[in-house]
Amino acid sequence: MSTSILYHGFGIYGYRYVSSQYQHGTIVFTVEKEERALRCPSCQGRHVCRRGTQLRWFHTLPIGRKQIYIRLHIPRVFCRDCSVVRQISLGFADPRRTYTKAFERYVVELSRHMTIQDVALHLDVGWDLVKEIQRRYLVKRFSRPQLKRLKHIAIDEISIGKDHRYLTVVLDLLTGAVVFVGEGKGAEALAPFWQRLKYSRAKIEAVAIDMSPAYISAVAGNLPKATIVFDHFHIIKLFNEKLSDLRRNIYQKLNKAGQKVLKGTRWLLLKNSHRLRPKYQEKQRLAKGCG
Repeated sequence: MSTSILYHGFGIYGYRYVSSQYQHGTIVFTVEKEERALRCPSCQGRHVCRRGTQLRWFHTLPIGRKQIYIRLHIPRVFCRDCSVVRQISLGFADPRRTYTKAFERYVVELSRHMTIQDVALHLDVGWDLVKEIQRRYLVKRFSRPQLKRLKHIAIDEISIGKDHRYLTVVLDLLTGAVVFVGEGKGAEALAPFWQRLKYSRAKIEAVAIDMSPAYISAVAGNLPKATIVFDHFHIIKLFNEKLSDLRRNIYQKLNKAGQKVLKGTRWLLLKNSHRLRPKYQEKQRLAKGCG
């Protein structure tokens, strides 16, 4: 195997091919770091000398159905410039990982078309490894989304778990993407978001929130030019509550005959007119109760 195949096929450069081994249906490529490519991991200086090695194996891209591993004695170097002894940076794999970056990208690509279990069976690895790679990708890709192009956002809190733990969520209403998740609820949970939004220089035009005084105050203070829009759900919910209170007060003031007419009309009052059923004479019941 040539050095160019290591680079173009497996994304490994700065290493020299040493040997191949075939063990229990797998292929193991042994490589070593080229002397001219040794660098200090701290200052990237070239004035280093070897101080032992550490044997490591890395899962990399398969060839057909054959599992491929990279076997490497990772050098430890002493830097004459910064006087530290450390393992070199690998380049083709992240620290404390048992797989290469090329393998990680391959798993992410397969995950677009297959389930976690299917990817694990196809690559002959544990499902927890596939799940870890997916989690790392999602954190890297979506943990700090760009806020510069935000125009319309929605703010609300959700409860998770049995202990009523709350999270404050900010959504981009144009794309539906979650752009911020804060611990807790109320104005305090949004403090980091306002700071990031200020640095991004986004021009927010409208904010959809519930009728919480804390949210109203926070939005008015941090986005004075944005239009505040109360979401449809809470408006209808408050309207229904007021209608129920009104019906309850009227019911208490009526005599028994009037109470009999009004009884059972709560859900009829909340129905849309086109959904009233002629079979049960619901329009007539409403007309009699209102009359």
